[in-house]
Amino acid sequence: MKQLFLFFVLFISQFGFAQDEKPEPRKYPEDPKPIYKKIELSVPLKVNQYAGEINPYTGEKEFWFLPDGITLRAGIGGHLDKWIGVGMNIGLDWKGSRCLVVAPIFGSVRLSPRIAEDIRITSEVGYGRALSISGDRLSGNFKKISLGIEDEKSGGGLYIELCQYGFSKNSPERIGSVSIGINCFLF
Repeated sequence: MKQLFLFFVLFISQFGFAQDEKPEPRKYPEDPKPIYKKIELSVPLKVNQYAGEINPYTGEKEFWFLPDGITLRAGIGGHLDKWIGVGMNIGLDWKGSRCLVVAPIFGSVRLSPRIAEDIRITSEVGYGRALSISGDRLSGNFKKISLGIEDEKSGGGLYIELCQYGFSKNSPERIGSVSIGINCFLF
């Protein structure tokens, strides 16, 4: 009964919200080159085992997360009106706590709808291959997902990313990271 009532309310509400709008000319003309280039710089984070405790030397509380390396990636791809894009990426990831340097090579799909006049929210999913170049001869699948915000005029933005390398170094679990970073898109 409850489902039937909800269906009825949704059906009736479809007829009540109509308005007449005049189409406005596009503020930004079509981009003749639907190609983007991007550069990303991020810092992987690890959980601080002393989080919330008072540091005896400084008298301040310890941070929840600590930096654990650096990540630098570059990519190129095509986009449709800056809203959806597909690209190829290559990078260099350094994980300090694991003594590991990885070169991920992956493809990505990004969605970036406009939420304000010059601001876009971006989400990107990537899948490819991760190769260890720190002498361990490790390789595996690379997966990443990121969510961020981007300024359309400058192309700069902030994002948070989860990634996983398809291998492990000394333990059975796969190595992964949570990163916070900045990116720059060149359209």
